[in-house]
Amino acid sequence: MRIGPFEIGQGAALAPMAGVTNPPFRRLCRDLGAAFAVTELVSCHAVVYLAAKERNRAKPRGAKTLSLLEPYPGEHPFFVQLYGREPELMAEAARIVEGEGADVIDLNFGCPARKVVKGGEGCGVALMRDPGLLGAIASAVVRAVQVPVTAKIRLGWSSDEKNAVAVARILEDAGVQAICVHARTREQGHAGPVDLGTLREVVGAVRIPVVGNGGVRSRQDAAEMIARTGCARVAVGQGAKGNPWIFREIAGGSGAPDLAERIALCRRHIDLYAEWSGDARAAIDMRKHACWYLRGFDGAAAFRKRLGDAVDTAALHRLLDEIPLT
Repeated sequence: MRIGPFEIGQGAALAPMAGVTNPPFRRLCRDLGAAFAVTELVSCHAVVYLAAKERNRAKPRGAKTLSLLEPYPGEHPFFVQLYGREPELMAEAARIVEGEGADVIDLNFGCPARKVVKGGEGCGVALMRDPGLLGAIASAVVRAVQVPVTAKIRLGWSSDEKNAVAVARILEDAGVQAICVHARTREQGHAGPVDLGTLREVVGAVRIPVVGNGGVRSRQDAAEMIARTGCARVAVGQGAKGNPWIFREIAGGSGAPDLAERIALCRRHIDLYAEWSGDARAAIDMRKHACWYLRGFDGAAAFRKRLGDAVDTAALHRLLDEIPLT
């Protein structure tokens, strides 16, 4: 699979997730075999506003416009995902993130979150209800940058509004070089069965690579999606929370780790997070990750209750010290 100048290796991709796919988590997933990883979705308005604010500073900081636009050291290809509904603003934001070092710009036409879709009149998957505007956004961004542009979509808004095949063709005609398709509708969110039949129709409708997404929680799920649809790769989102080892498993390695390995990776995640964001933020944000890493072991409920008292990463490490390994 090739996206622009980048040959994408075997294995699954890490799908973008708000509040999750920041540099520390992307790094862990890539180290464990993810073929590539995408940033959290970033608003074009935020990018343009903060870039203008930085330009107007008497003494520019020389820092990244947004921490979300930071790659981890050595991250290539670096995929940055943007969302918005104004073609000109999306193009301007794309130029900015290209200047910030993005290797690939991914357009979000698939997010189902209420604050993004705004009742069907906003961004994310809501734009699939306006294919003309969606195509205009994609065309504007492709014209604005030199790096490859990709896109993320769903099957459509609802079971009565499945238009992924038509939208995929529009994106291909606009110059988008790969499409990731979540094989559910906005109505389904992240629950319910994936529709591999419609995903197969999307794969057959375009010449560019299609990455399948949705419901992949094991090597078997990934193999079935590829076999039944012909998609070039799969992307894992929800199935990677607390389980970045899924990329190792899909790549042919060992699957579920024991408790000791879970604790060890949780510790590494804490340290990488603190290095990226500072200790205070890491202590707060890593609480959810720690819960995900350690769910299912004896005493997990009591551990979760005590996480709220951890005010720094040293306290998180002390809690991990107390978990019995036998």
